[in-house]
Amino acid sequence: MSNDTIHIHLEVSVPAANRSGFIELMNELVVHTQSEDGTLVYEWYEVGDTGVWHILERYADAERGDLHVKGFAENYAGRFFELVDSCTGIVSDNATPYIKAVLEGISPLYIVQKGGFNRF
Repeated sequence: MSNDTIHIHLEVSVPAANRSGFIELMNELVVHTQSEDGTLVYEWYEVGDTGVWHILERYADAERGDLHVKGFAENYAGRFFELVDSCTGIVSDNATPYIKAVLEGISPLYIVQKGGFNRF
């Protein structure tokens, strides 16, 4: 099975006091990321009004994944991690060494695709 796409699924907890700042940052990131042609999926979901968010990301290949994660690390990560209480992740095992290094602090779970398909 060959699939070059890279998946990142983050779950973050945002305290009520940081909600508006987090939403502002989300909006900035969504606008910025829309210009990245190799970003196939970039979706943010909140579980009701609980402050628990799920961020789904999918990149066409390693180069595009690295490009997005580098931009995030250099320009947004500081603000992002100041606004959240916790962050966990599930990441496809084919993530690049660069992506794995950036995400090392959240100790993500790396998963291996064993079946299924996509239409990308």
